[in-house]
Amino acid sequence: MSRVFLAALAVLSLVAGSAAAEPTATEQRIRELAAKKPGSSVVFMDVRLLENGRETTCSQTSVDVVSDQGYSDSFFSRNAPGFLGRPGADATYGGITVLPAGTYTVVSVRCKALIRLNGKFARFRVGPDEIINAGCLVIDFKVGPLTLFDRPTFNGRTKVEGLETKAAQSLTGRAPTIFPKAAKRYLTPNPATSGPKPS
Repeated sequence: MSRVFLAALAVLSLVAGSAAAEPTATEQRIRELAAKKPGSSVVFMDVRLLENGRETTCSQTSVDVVSDQGYSDSFFSRNAPGFLGRPGADATYGGITVLPAGTYTVVSVRCKALIRLNGKFARFRVGPDEIINAGCLVIDFKVGPLTLFDRPTFNGRTKVEGLETKAAQSLTGRAPTIFPKAAKRYLTPNPATSGPKPS
């Protein structure tokens, strides 16, 4: 058998879980992505945005990551559209992506079309054929004086925490056989901007 086929088989067996369990739509999608990217790993991650220390109301948050080798990916860490500030029944919390082995930097976080924060916020590493819980990146930003050309400016505070209960429950519901197997390997916040490390 070819090495590519064996690598794909290893990932599929890693994420397959119990033979008796019917995969969810999310798990089926993870399997498809893993088959297309032999040797890749599954990464679970969340991002919280604070404005001047207060939680922002963001129904859709996306994250951009780039590896040291130049591979880039974008995924939703929160997708909770709703009505009058109340998320709908299909809201999801916590992001899932499938990445080739490498060391990655979180380079951008977006809150729908309202906020885009760029910077080297945190880094994380994944090896081949792994399942990783990277934790939750918290970014605290402030908005400068309101003029036509102003954008939110990053105030220099980042930290990493464990996944909140809401994100852990959402990920468990979407990937019940894969998420519980994730090894905790939390992001490392940029030392120049980081707050206290998680316990």
